[in-house]
Amino acid sequence: MRTKLFLLLFMMLSFVGCSDGEEGLKEQTVIQSQEEINAQNQNIEEWAQKLQGDLDKRRAFISAVEGEFEGTFSVKESPYMIRVLISPTIPDYDVDRSRTLAELEYELQNLNLNIQIMQWNPDNQLSAVGCVLQDIKPDLKKGILNLISEGCSNTFQIFLSEEQGDEDEIEEQDISIQSRNMADHIRNGTVDYVQDFKGKLRSSSNAMIYSFSLTRI
Repeated sequence: MRTKLFLLLFMMLSFVGCSDGEEGLKEQTVIQSQEEINAQNQNIEEWAQKLQGDLDKRRAFISAVEGEFEGTFSVKESPYMIRVLISPTIPDYDVDRSRTLAELEYELQNLNLNIQIMQWNPDNQLSAVGCVLQDIKPDLKKGILNLISEGCSNTFQIFLSEEQGDEDEIEEQDISIQSRNMADHIRNGTVDYVQDFKGKLRSSSNAMIYSFSLTRI
């Protein structure tokens, strides 16, 4: 009889011990799961902050170059006018909440430039020719817009400029340095908008390279 009592007591104690062990395991599992969730949320938040920072830099550059610009260039000593209209593919807008990762990634991928270029002889307004280039990705570090499209017979390379001046007197290296400096100023927040561009026009009909300047109008 005493042996049976000892056996019953042992079984009860073992059951209580197993129950405590299971509860402890469940609690440990819950804590571990919560830690994993917290770590995942922190990684998402850090990645969102990085994407937002990259997006802010891209938006600052695009806002700085957005607008209408006009200038001149010469072909066989004959003057021609050139006008460039630059607009963002996604207009700027205010958001009173934190954007999701999907929203940030979408805007970073699709926030670029639409650019219309017109050229004409100033003595004949009806001589205007032009083309529209869509979804142009600017070089944010070098401050260069490379405008190449199958729908445009000419190609253009447009550089950010620190100052107006005769493009023929400015060396190619100086143009690149000025353009990179302006891009740095935009990225650092010391320049809000671009007043002037320098450009190179390459025609599909000859090997000449035509230089031009653009000023915001």
